[in-house]
Amino acid sequence: MKQEELTASVKKYARELGFDLVGIADASDQQFDHAPPGHKPTEYLPGAKSVIVGGIEVLDEILQTTPSSMYWKHYEQLNAWLSETADQLSRFLRRQGFKAMWFPESDDYRYYADQRASGLPRYSPCFSHIAAAIAAGLGARGTVGVLLTPQYGPRQRWISVITTAPLTPDPKFDDELCLEHIAPGSCGKCVDICKTTQRGALKPWPAEGGVDMYTCNWARLKNKGLACGLCIKVCPVGRK
Repeated sequence: MKQEELTASVKKYARELGFDLVGIADASDQQFDHAPPGHKPTEYLPGAKSVIVGGIEVLDEILQTTPSSMYWKHYEQLNAWLSETADQLSRFLRRQGFKAMWFPESDDYRYYADQRASGLPRYSPCFSHIAAAIAAGLGARGTVGVLLTPQYGPRQRWISVITTAPLTPDPKFDDELCLEHIAPGSCGKCVDICKTTQRGALKPWPAEGGVDMYTCNWARLKNKGLACGLCIKVCPVGRK
């Protein structure tokens, strides 16, 4: 099968599985250059050529209830769906004769705690879905480093599949979406709401590091284990 045909079949299958957003990145894209040692696609899977990134929309109607058990259940449900669907996509690629592996949509909070206990100043995920989604042309970072898309703003969950399949990468997204980047001082809603309710886990990216997951995790604990989501709740980008 030619590269273009293989790429089209993979994207078609991913959309049939239910992904709202699908993009493909080169496994050696420069977005992955900043990953910690051992965390690059080609280090996880020798011979990797492509990274497939899938996104699923966070339902805004449920998000508007956060912090709530309703949103926490939705958050968990999306994460479980992403894991199952990425596994199906990986097995589809393996049936075509390629190697493939997927990463969890987000690391377990115990992983944060272990890294903090070891003395690391900042949390480092096992794999950056944001970097992968940018490399796959799906959107652009906002003022705190969270990925924004024209379709949903920050309101989607991501998962990534690394594969040896030689797929055609998507073109980069080269527009600005964050209102603070377009007109500094015009928004800042995500930073403001986090500062007043969650100890200020959000900082300008990359100068101050973006999302401080240690502090963000404190907010989860304060909310009796419930996911927060206030920052993506108030973001106006991509709102229908």
